[in-house]
Amino acid sequence: MGDWGTHQPPIPVTTNPNPNSQSPIPNPQSPIPYTRRVGRTAIDTAAAFALLAASLAAAPRDDAFAVGVLRRDGIVVPFAAFDGRRWSRPWPGAQRVGELTVPISLSAVPKSWWGPTPPRDTWHAFLPDGTRTLRVTQPDWVDVHCGQQVALRTDYTSSRPAAPPEAKPYPKDGLATSPPHAVEPIEIFAPDAIEARSLLPVMHTEFNEAERRVEQEYGHPIVRRAREGVLPTIEALYAYGDGPRVYYVEAIRPYRRLGQALDQCAAVASGTGWFVRDAAGIRALTMAVDLLTCRRDAASYMLPLGVLRIDDRVYWLAQFSGWDHERYVVLELKRKSVDVVVNSWAGGC
Repeated sequence: MGDWGTHQPPIPVTTNPNPNSQSPIPNPQSPIPYTRRVGRTAIDTAAAFALLAASLAAAPRDDAFAVGVLRRDGIVVPFAAFDGRRWSRPWPGAQRVGELTVPISLSAVPKSWWGPTPPRDTWHAFLPDGTRTLRVTQPDWVDVHCGQQVALRTDYTSSRPAAPPEAKPYPKDGLATSPPHAVEPIEIFAPDAIEARSLLPVMHTEFNEAERRVEQEYGHPIVRRAREGVLPTIEALYAYGDGPRVYYVEAIRPYRRLGQALDQCAAVASGTGWFVRDAAGIRALTMAVDLLTCRRDAASYMLPLGVLRIDDRVYWLAQFSGWDHERYVVLELKRKSVDVVVNSWAGGC
C-alpha cells in the first residue's frame, strides 16, 4: 500500500448552461413585447436545466455500489452505499421490536433505501475461501439483540456449522457488495505473533497515556506505579498493507487489589488502538482505554470484513459488537488519522 498523501475530497461539479446554446432569439419587431419574450425564454431555459440537473442527480451512477454484511444464515444486511464521490447510509437500521415494516417483495422496497444504486437482486460475497454470487430471494427480517432489522434473504448456504437464531452477535461469513467491487483481505494474527510482539513497546506507552486520561476524568482503583509497568496483553491484532502497514489492536490489562486471590479481579483496562509501521518505524494513530468491570459487559470487539480501495483512498470495513450491541462501520485510513465515514447501528439493548 503506497503513501496515501493528503488527498482533498472531490468537489461536486455544477453543470452550467452551455454558452453556445442555440436558443431561438425573438424578433424585436414582433407584436409580442420583446422583453416579455426574453423573460419567458429565460424561464423555460432555467426550467429545462433544472429538470436536466434533477434527472442527472436521480440517475444511478456507473461507479455506485452498496455494501452489506453476510450472515451465516444467508441474510445480507446492507449498511452503506457509495455514489462515486461519497458514502451514505440509506438502508434503514435496526428498529425496536414491533416497529419494523418489511416489504413484501424486492420491487416493493422503497427507492430511498437503495440510495445511489438501483434495486440490487444480485450480490457478490467476499469469503475466506473465495468469492460467491448471491441471489436475493425476498426481503426479510432478523432479530438483532433487543431489536429487529430488515434485510435481504439470499440463496447462500454456508459451509460452516449453523448457529442458533438467538446467537448474539450472530456469526458473519463475510462482506457482500453489489455490483461487484474488489475487496482486499485484512490479515488476522495470533496474539503472540512476531508482529504483535514488535508493537508492544509503542502500544505499552500509548496504553499508559490513554489510561491516565481515564484516571484524570473518572479516577482509578489502582495507582499508577502499580499498573504502568505491566505489559498489556494483546487479545486481537489485524493488519493491512505494506509501506505503510496499518494495525488495529485490542489489548487488556486486568487488575487485582492487594489481598485478592489470583482468580479474583478488581477491574480491567480495555484498550483499542490504530498503529502504523512505515519507513520511520512504528507510531500510533490513536489509542483509547476504557476501565471496565471484570465481566467486561460494555466492551466492544472488532470483526474485520475487508478493505476497499477507491481511487487513492483506503477504507476499512468492520463490525463492532459486544454482549448487547452491534454496528457496522466504514473507516477511512489516512496518513495521520482513522476517520469514521459510516457508522450504522445494527441493534442493541
